[in-house]
Amino acid sequence: MNKTLNHPKFFNILLPLLGGVLYAAGFPMGEFKGLIVTPIIGLVLFFLCIDIPHSGDLKEDSNKLSSELIALLFFSIGYCLMGYYWIPYTLKEFGQIPFPFNQVMGLLFSLIITPQFLFFILIKKAISKFRFKSHSSFQSKTNRHLIFALFLTFLEYYTPQQFPAHLGHPWLTIAPYIGLAPLVGAPLFSFMSFWLVLAIVEFIKTRFLDKMALIFFVIFMIFNISMPLERSKSTSSNSIRLVQANIGNFMKIQSEKGSLSFMQDVYAKYYNLSTKATKVPLDLIIWPETAYPNLLNSELMKTHPSSIPSIFKNIAREMNSELFVGGYDRNTKAKSRYFQSEYNTTFHFSEDEKLKSVYHKMKLIPFGEGLPFGPLNEFLSGFITNVSYFAAGTDYSFFKTRNETPFITHICYEILFSWFTRNYLNSLKEQPEFIINLTNDSWYGDTSEPYQHLYLAHWRALEYQIPIVRMTNTGITSILYEDGSESKRSAIGKEEVMDFQLETSKREPTLFQRFGFLITVLAWIIFTLIGLAFRKKVN
Repeated sequence: MNKTLNHPKFFNILLPLLGGVLYAAGFPMGEFKGLIVTPIIGLVLFFLCIDIPHSGDLKEDSNKLSSELIALLFFSIGYCLMGYYWIPYTLKEFGQIPFPFNQVMGLLFSLIITPQFLFFILIKKAISKFRFKSHSSFQSKTNRHLIFALFLTFLEYYTPQQFPAHLGHPWLTIAPYIGLAPLVGAPLFSFMSFWLVLAIVEFIKTRFLDKMALIFFVIFMIFNISMPLERSKSTSSNSIRLVQANIGNFMKIQSEKGSLSFMQDVYAKYYNLSTKATKVPLDLIIWPETAYPNLLNSELMKTHPSSIPSIFKNIAREMNSELFVGGYDRNTKAKSRYFQSEYNTTFHFSEDEKLKSVYHKMKLIPFGEGLPFGPLNEFLSGFITNVSYFAAGTDYSFFKTRNETPFITHICYEILFSWFTRNYLNSLKEQPEFIINLTNDSWYGDTSEPYQHLYLAHWRALEYQIPIVRMTNTGITSILYEDGSESKRSAIGKEEVMDFQLETSKREPTLFQRFGFLITVLAWIIFTLIGLAFRKKVN
């Protein structure tokens, strides 16, 4: 049987283009949550144009590198046009790049949107240049599928990405029936999906049926369905208020530039919403990322409470509540007035009008909050002026409400990176009971981005069995629970105040929190050993 499909060359464009569209359809498009099966089908179409070695010889790789890169380009274009159609809007809002240049630059994001598959192709091609025979275990098609599935999952998990939407993430659609999530994390869901994709591609190309892939995929699904996720029993309770002020980008930028009238409008909005009448006394009032427009100095506020802005004191006094606020903090160690002179920060104020603690954002967004060029960044900052150039934080801060409930915070995209949350949690002596994720998605407008951002953030609640309070400027604001459910959510582009009784419980690290990606490696070893034993028995 031929190892490659004999199809017209234009299929190398059409198949991956459609594949990219189907891959994106696995993630939310507005209120539509996405389909769990379409990313698998999409990758099958893409991998049909990629040469995966089908014999024991690792140097077997008949496709030209250029043809595989073209296939990847069109897969990424389909993925970008369907899943990231909001990028041009963001470039216009955030970078002030006008039409049609924003559309062209949005399309150029296709070149970097799936770096894990680019590395897979390049590494595979590099290995094919070495003339050596593979180990006997690689002769088995099933074991080759397992090796490539592990390799793809490894690249997906560890390759830096702007918006890490992984193959395993669409499984969230069937929550709470993904009971293995706290044990194995999203990587094993990706691994099982990659294994199935490779098995389907193998069958289409060679008519070989990888029975192990099908059997274990079914077993994996049965385990997940038979042990649905549940919310933990409450041991702590805090009354929280989420203040979605819906500050437009123009007002936000003008207030940050020092326009007195716009600053007063921002203050009035937050003050009026924060002090609305409530039936239950509040423990914590929460504002979104960079809500307070003026530069603060946490070091000064800690030593001299009189320097704390009056708006925080007035709200704390009137509502007898703590505040948790996003804003800007001065970097007192900065050498430059403009380069890394500020932190993107969360501030925790007590009801007695004092600053309790702060957190400086650690993982900055490339090309939005800094540049990824190391020592060249300061030089380039003189020419590329539409980037914020924040300083990166270095400490994993730990907070407690006045009821002594411990919690931590993530700012914006930090919540999308599982390894970041895992490192944060494992650095602490005491485990938090919830996470506050402050973000500002106003740059994306009424598009699918806020839905996708929320969807991917929800995986952290499942993997680490911890509720996430997601506080945004323009939506979507809600609480994401550890069983896959969600509280009432705010609308996008609406001014809203939502009060919740946040019930949390003392928690221990999940298995995935303890061992991370090693769980996927262990599963691969077990599957491989079973495959070898089965093969030996058959022989």
